[in-house]
Amino acid sequence: MTTARTYTAPTPPLPSHEGRAVALDDILVARDTRAARQQAMQAAGGVLISLTLAAPGAVKRSPLLDAVFQAAQQAVENTIPTPQAVNIHIDDCGHHALYHVDGDAHEWKHAMLALEAASPLARLWDIDIIAANGRPISRADYGLPPRRCLLCDDDAKNCARARRHSINELNADIARRYRLLQQAEHIGAAMRQALITEATLTPKAGLVDASSNGGHHDMTLAHFLASADAIAPYLAACAARGMTFAADAASPVILAAIRPIGIQAEAAMLTATGGVNTHKGAVFAFGLTAAALGRNLAAGSSATLAQTLADIRAISADLVAEQGAGDSAGQRAYRQHHITGARGAAADGYRLITAHALPAYQRILSAGGSEHHALLATLVTLYATNDDTTTIARVGLDGLRAHQEWAKRLLADETTLMDENRLSAAIAAYDYDCTARRLSAGGSADLLALTAYFGRHFPTSLPTTEARPAACAADNPNGIPAVPLMHNQKGTA
Repeated sequence: MTTARTYTAPTPPLPSHEGRAVALDDILVARDTRAARQQAMQAAGGVLISLTLAAPGAVKRSPLLDAVFQAAQQAVENTIPTPQAVNIHIDDCGHHALYHVDGDAHEWKHAMLALEAASPLARLWDIDIIAANGRPISRADYGLPPRRCLLCDDDAKNCARARRHSINELNADIARRYRLLQQAEHIGAAMRQALITEATLTPKAGLVDASSNGGHHDMTLAHFLASADAIAPYLAACAARGMTFAADAASPVILAAIRPIGIQAEAAMLTATGGVNTHKGAVFAFGLTAAALGRNLAAGSSATLAQTLADIRAISADLVAEQGAGDSAGQRAYRQHHITGARGAAADGYRLITAHALPAYQRILSAGGSEHHALLATLVTLYATNDDTTTIARVGLDGLRAHQEWAKRLLADETTLMDENRLSAAIAAYDYDCTARRLSAGGSADLLALTAYFGRHFPTSLPTTEARPAACAADNPNGIPAVPLMHNQKGTA
């Protein structure tokens, strides 16, 4: 028997929400003072961005609210490359930030509206745009409804006037939203670690590792480590964006919402590596996974791997239809060989991982092997089962089939497979051949990193008394039926 795979993450303590209760008269005075600061700053002309918090009740400042405001500041300042002036004021009456910026007020309003939709925590942020003539740009100018209540779908002002929800209920929702932010940040950090684990795993035939650049003359391990650092915040952002869809069924609408984040992640990757494409495929696979996991976590108190993969399938439902155009390795493989690549793997919920890679990983661990040994066995399993379009681009379809046959022969050699030293030696010896032919298995590397992430963060108990083939499709602890071999590419949606 196996148990359901449920996402696990550390739960750091929430910041305290204790603080001094502020009298109404003090709040009114603080409001007038904010208006005066705003007028003084606007005297220089230009557009103002005003940031405050939606903080119900008499406590307007606490460690929790400070943390919420810090997240808001970071998000706004990431969107404003070079503000002309900044004025931050924090006291017991609350938090207020003013940014003097150039440009069109309506364009800034559009940018801030997008920011307010980017994270469940952003619902606590109140971002106003004041044009150069002193006129606020309202949501109504865009035909948008008033801001909604934290707890229901009514106008927030109506709920506040009617005191429809207790302060305890509202404060509990603030804590819930901050907890989601912590989870999103953990997802990004854990995915970064999975990418580093894949990059540093040694030996890897045809791939960059700690001892060789494999078939990649333009890449080094340092490139991959810098890239993992650069894209991690964007993977956290994908998780946070997915969390905003908690009340909705998973669908390609989520893909449209995270695609701009993926584009930003790729730009950050290229900046960090000096233009080297290290993780374009990983941004695609991990971004989808982060968004699906975020939606699943926000919809309930936990997330299972089966549901997360089901969400990935739903989010990616339209991806294969995109294969007809474009000139990526995956799109060429689709036109020439009808191999669906990364898009097909995502649209099928990464069943190659659940049917083959995870069982190989688990088999070694359950037999007492190290994670290094488990990952090497998983890599060989992916070599054998993955129609890697990066490999096709380098050595053609016949070269891919020969590569797969080498891996299948190694998997059939139980003595070598179950001995970490012998397995390492076999892979290292094969790497010489891959390097000579410039064979790369970039799609398999992305899937290996994703397998490491799933294996670490969706743990399950496994039977240990029975030996099973490393790539046994019947070994499926998630209730996902085995399917024919799936495919992946080192590309992006």
